[in-house]
Amino acid sequence: MMTKISMKAFLAFVAIAPVCNAFTSPSLINTRSLTTTSPQTTSFSRLSPLSAFKSQKNEAVEETIDVSSSVTALIEPITEICILTLRLSTCALMIHHGFDKIQNVDGFSANVVAKFFGFLPGDPSFWTLSAAGTQVAGSVLLALGILSRPVAFSMMMTMLVAVVFHFLNTGLEGFPLAVVAQHSYNYELAAMYVGVLAYFSASGAGIYSVDEKVFGGELQLYDKVIGKLVNQFSGEEEVTPEEVPEKKKAFQLPW
Repeated sequence: MMTKISMKAFLAFVAIAPVCNAFTSPSLINTRSLTTTSPQTTSFSRLSPLSAFKSQKNEAVEETIDVSSSVTALIEPITEICILTLRLSTCALMIHHGFDKIQNVDGFSANVVAKFFGFLPGDPSFWTLSAAGTQVAGSVLLALGILSRPVAFSMMMTMLVAVVFHFLNTGLEGFPLAVVAQHSYNYELAAMYVGVLAYFSASGAGIYSVDEKVFGGELQLYDKVIGKLVNQFSGEEEVTPEEVPEKKKAFQLPW
């Protein structure tokens, strides 16, 4: 009796076991887990809040760069036009000071050069004509923008001497803070010329000039001239970029 019951139980277990294994197989579990987790996977495929914030930040930076470049493109031409206006107006106001000295060489030589700068060697009229030539020729060259830096520097030195003359002639006139009774400051115009010409001595004439439009840049012109002089005095031939590949092709190995 017991043997029959145990035999039936064993046969029932053997029949039920494959069904249980089928429901508990790893492939079925993986399939179910994939099907249940697929919505979560799709949700994670979207941008996270941090990634979205970074992308928005990058777009904001790109927009800022675009705006700044457009502002620069708008401001730079206006700046160059202002520099051109300052240069032309300075030269237009300066040139008549040179004409005045040419028409009154004896008076300027006696009352200014000989009286206040008698230590200078040579005839006072030489220094008068030198100052006049600097103011006339320099005004023309600087207005056109030709060799602007040395021209502006020579004009600046001439006006610096004019500032010294006014201080020697009328004193400091309350410089820099006091107010004088006659409300006249003879050094002011010369001092303003010194400041403006110092700017052009340092920065050049700007884009709208012969230096930039014809010579391809004032500093580049000086580099070329100095390079040729150095090569000439050192006895070295100037090597052009076209000659370098030819020398490389002509080179042969010694063996």
